[in-house]
Amino acid sequence: MPALPRQLSTLRTVLALLAILLDPFGLTTATDGASSRLLNQLQANAYGDAGAREQIAVVIIDDAFLRQRESHWPLPYSEQSKLFRQLLAYRPAAVMVDLMYSYDHSRGRNSDSSRLLSNVFERYRAAGVPLYLANSGSAESNALPIFTEVSEPALVSWSGYEDQYPLAAETAHGWMDSAAFALYRRYCSSHACPPLPATAQLAGEQPPIALQWGGDPAREQRLVSDVSQCASSSGLWSRILSQIAQAVFWRISAPAEARCPYHLTITASALATTVPEERALLRELLGDRLVLVGASISSAEDLTSSPVHGKLPGVYAHAMALDNLIEYDQKYIAAPPQLLNTEIDVLDLLEFFFALITLWFHSARAGLSPKHRLAFALGATLCLLLISLLLYHLRVSPVNILGLLLLIGVLLPEEPECPSLPSTSTRKESSCAHPSPCSAPCCSAVPATRPD
Repeated sequence: MPALPRQLSTLRTVLALLAILLDPFGLTTATDGASSRLLNQLQANAYGDAGAREQIAVVIIDDAFLRQRESHWPLPYSEQSKLFRQLLAYRPAAVMVDLMYSYDHSRGRNSDSSRLLSNVFERYRAAGVPLYLANSGSAESNALPIFTEVSEPALVSWSGYEDQYPLAAETAHGWMDSAAFALYRRYCSSHACPPLPATAQLAGEQPPIALQWGGDPAREQRLVSDVSQCASSSGLWSRILSQIAQAVFWRISAPAEARCPYHLTITASALATTVPEERALLRELLGDRLVLVGASISSAEDLTSSPVHGKLPGVYAHAMALDNLIEYDQKYIAAPPQLLNTEIDVLDLLEFFFALITLWFHSARAGLSPKHRLAFALGATLCLLLISLLLYHLRVSPVNILGLLLLIGVLLPEEPECPSLPSTSTRKESSCAHPSPCSAPCCSAVPATRPD
């Protein structure tokens, strides 16, 4: 290879390696996020064999509930008191309320009272049902004292964790358990679990959860709602191929079918039923479960992004984090530790060395034929898939498989270039007898001369 192309190839390689570690313009982060979403979608097809979902239920306050009650948002305390009395009648194991109680919106309304709701919350404590209220952790916006006296705090907002879910975080009021970990502590009080961090501060020192989302809705969902609008469950391999095709050809393919939430979801309207059979069913579905109450109000959206389901009410992120904890115990999927207080982590180094090995192969086998170059690309891709499976088994967040595949394309051995041959009438056929990577192309490119 001439000097200038060789220098350009080396420069291209160095820039590619630096891109892994320095992430200029967030290019590596973009492919890393895309890789994580795709692998999360694929792994969702096999998630949920340990029965963690059967311990969790979600109650949603939606627009239909407001219309039925001829009410408004924020939901008046009088309406909330009815709702939580109805929920308590089904004897859940614990309840986490993903609603903020920072301001007393009953002031100036004679027909409403925060004391009425506080009295209902007191019934939970008397019945031995732990009640957790959403807490922002900030000094300015926190639950009202009238509610904190009869409940436990559950942190629902934090910063510095990107899209990961911490077990606990430091707040203006000290260290506080996140909503999912607070419920997990309750779960472990009646189930066998590995030893838990004794304090919220110790829990906060554990790595945050890289959420693994589940796929299809619970089997019981069809008993309480119409699931005909949900995506139909096809065969495993058919679904995997469809997900890959959707990810690759997303600009020209049809939109993916809507997928219903993974966890059993019951609308707030359903809790008010007076039909004995329906009440018996709800008692069976909600009894002794960890119940999370959230809202899906069009004018006050609190949304989370699921790589499997798209946009969902924020309460489902807490439900999924709790599910991960029950499913994996404390061996949940987590990001690898960072190095020397930088944004570079162990996976970045793994990707860096993978690229170095690819470079070595490139330099040592620069004259590969097209068939061998294809075998090289397929082998490198298979290696990446095996690494991803190993990381999933070790409960480590996935490697940036898409970014590395692009890098393999950049570093693939190029078509060997034939050196320029002098034009001479004395060149013999035997000049191509010495084997070299360019032997065949060069011999075929230059006609042999007849001996005199």
